[in-house]
Amino acid sequence: MLISVNSGLHSARPGKERIPMEEALAFFADTGFEAVDINFSAVIREGELDHEPVLDGENWRERIQGLKTLAQELGLVISHSHAPFQFRYGDKEDPDYGFCREMMLRSIEATSILGAEYIVVHPVVSGDKKKTLVRESIEALAEYVEYGREFGIKLAVENMSCTGVEELLEIAGGVSGAVCLDSGHANIYGMDLYQAVLELKDRLKVLHLHDNFGKLGEGVHCDKHLPPFFGTIDWEMFVKGLREAGYQGTFNYEVNVSRIPEEAREGMARCLVSTARALLGTGSII
Repeated sequence: MLISVNSGLHSARPGKERIPMEEALAFFADTGFEAVDINFSAVIREGELDHEPVLDGENWRERIQGLKTLAQELGLVISHSHAPFQFRYGDKEDPDYGFCREMMLRSIEATSILGAEYIVVHPVVSGDKKKTLVRESIEALAEYVEYGREFGIKLAVENMSCTGVEELLEIAGGVSGAVCLDSGHANIYGMDLYQAVLELKDRLKVLHLHDNFGKLGEGVHCDKHLPPFFGTIDWEMFVKGLREAGYQGTFNYEVNVSRIPEEAREGMARCLVSTARALLGTGSII
């Protein structure tokens, strides 16, 4: 199982311009990661410091091809990507709908150029974020499912903190059949990750791995994106489930370290790699 990381782990810098994705790839290769999840989440953000420009302009395909070439030179596998997730797919009254839709389409094509097979998408949830809307999700994603087919790309539906296994499978069945299991969202939901993995079986194609303290109560932001063992997830049982289910994807981190000083990030990245190696039984680099 390759040890993977979301590209935003290094590129995001609160209060500063994002680190170019090319530099982030070199950082990941140098710190021991074997694969990378290309994060297109910020391509629709308008703030100068938050915006990810990799899909901007007329020459975006050339830049994406350059990223693929660089990853190959660095020995990094591009396992999958993440679509813009703050885009309300079905809200055509949104003044930014046209721009966001174009970025969604570009992110799908870019995933194909990168040589990946899956792009992770969020389902539609209710306004209070307490319910996952199954039918609305399938309908809103239909256009992107069809566009993905043109490029050989499948949409992997991610569970949110209000999404159960049955709902996730139902949406995936109406989309591309693929699932992304987010461990932190599952922990907030109260999901038994070991059982969830066994129920998802071969539908499970992508992981978003991070820890938290579960559902602490109303009004508390629980989705902390902490490293493994910093929260309440039983990581040994989770990995046991992955092995028993025959999971074939990557061990992909979605940890938030953007607030850590840049000079401390190398140590943090190496620690994440060591943790993954220990969990997977492949040794430690420390």
